[in-house]
Amino acid sequence: MSTTTTRPADRYGRANGSGGTVGGKVVAVIAVLLIGALLFFGARTIMNRFNEPVRAEFISQEHIDDSTGRLWIDVTRKHPDTPAYCIVTAVDYSHAEVGRREVILPAGGEEHSRIAVDVPVREPLVSGRIYGCSENLPFYMDPQSSFYAAR
Repeated sequence: MSTTTTRPADRYGRANGSGGTVGGKVVAVIAVLLIGALLFFGARTIMNRFNEPVRAEFISQEHIDDSTGRLWIDVTRKHPDTPAYCIVTAVDYSHAEVGRREVILPAGGEEHSRIAVDVPVREPLVSGRIYGCSENLPFYMDPQSSFYAAR
């Protein structure tokens, strides 16, 4: 024999199954809006990353001497006829920056290229990183100068 108990409606809501509360609907709408915003900004970030005019990737490093290391980078440019530059950094075991160098990529050449960059270091080199690349050269960089050339 089973007994049915009635639930207090003011405590548990009505048992007739007629929809949820207004608070639940508000939470659902906010969740949908947040997911939509997340998808929008994620797609925009991915599109911006693929539309970069110059991209570089760290490949490997070499120890030249106590004050110099060589970083090898792969550079991809959408417009090889435009000069560009990259900033590469050398790091130690604790991921601290121990050297930095700006490298000009002169106009001309291939769309994809591997470049060796000699970086002055103050401690032993363990790895390298690409700080960034751009086609907008700063005012102080001269694409004709050999000072910023790789190697």
